[in-house]
Amino acid sequence: MAGVIVKINSLHDRFSKAEKRIAAYILKNAEQAPFQSVYELARKTKVSVASVSRFSQKIGYPSFKEFKIDLAKESSSSIEALSQGIKPEDSEEEIIKKVFGGNIRGLEDTLQILDFSKLGRAAKIISTSKRLVFFGIGSSGYIAQDTALRFSHLDIQTEAYIDSYQMLIQALRMKKNEVAFGLSHSGRSTITVEALKAAKKNKAATIGISNYPESPLHEISDIFLCTAFRENRVRAAALSSRIAQLCLMDALYLLVARHKSTLASAKNLDIFTEHLLRIQGK
Repeated sequence: MAGVIVKINSLHDRFSKAEKRIAAYILKNAEQAPFQSVYELARKTKVSVASVSRFSQKIGYPSFKEFKIDLAKESSSSIEALSQGIKPEDSEEEIIKKVFGGNIRGLEDTLQILDFSKLGRAAKIISTSKRLVFFGIGSSGYIAQDTALRFSHLDIQTEAYIDSYQMLIQALRMKKNEVAFGLSHSGRSTITVEALKAAKKNKAATIGISNYPESPLHEISDIFLCTAFRENRVRAAALSSRIAQLCLMDALYLLVARHKSTLASAKNLDIFTEHLLRIQGK
C-alpha cells in the first residue's frame, strides 16, 4: 500500500489550488501535521475545513482522522528515522545505514507511484522505433550513455548525447517513428527540454523521466515516468538519487527485449508461412 507522502506526490497534478497549499504544508511539516486538528491545519494553510476534508478523501482516506493516523505512522517509521540526513557526529555504520535506508525508501516509493501501463507503452513504442536517442546532462547524461549502450544490444539504432550543441542538432534531425528520450532529475534542464521540444516538432515520440511531476519535461513528454526520491527530507539519498532512474531503465530494457523477441518470433512465423504456401503452389 502506498504511503501518505507518495500518494500526495503522485496525485499532485490533480489537486485544486487549495489542495496544493495543503499538500505543500504537509510535505514540509510531516512531523507536526499529525498532531494538528482539522481546524488548525485549515488555518495554517488558509483554506476551509471542507477543503481539508476533501483533500483527505482525494488521497484515499474516509476521514481526516484516518489520514493523520497513517501520516503519524509514516513519519515515525524506522527507515524514515534513518533518512533524516547525515550529521557530522554520525558513525560510519550510521552513515552507511542512512544511505541504504534512503535509497531503499526511494525505490519503494517509486514503485508505488509507477504507472505500469505507461512503462509498457514506452516499451512498445521503443521496440518498433527506427531510432532511439537519449538526451541528458550531468549525472543524467551518464545514465543516458549507459542506457544507450544497453539498448543497442537489442538491434535498435540507439544514440546518446550529453553535449548541449549536439543535443539540439540531433533533436532537429529526428523524425516520425523515432523516439527522443529525455532524462532530467529536476525535469527543468533547459537543454534537455528544448531537445525534446525540437524532436516532438518533427513528429518524433517523446519520453521523459524526472523526479517532479510538475516540470517542463513532463509537459513536453508523450509518456512521462516519475521517480519518487524525497530530497527535501532524505538528504542521504540525494547523493545517489538517480538510482531510481537506473531501475526504471532496467525494467524498460527487459520489456523492450521481450517485445523484440515477440516481434522476431512473429516475423519468423510469417517467413515460414510464406515459404510453406509457395511449396504448396498457393
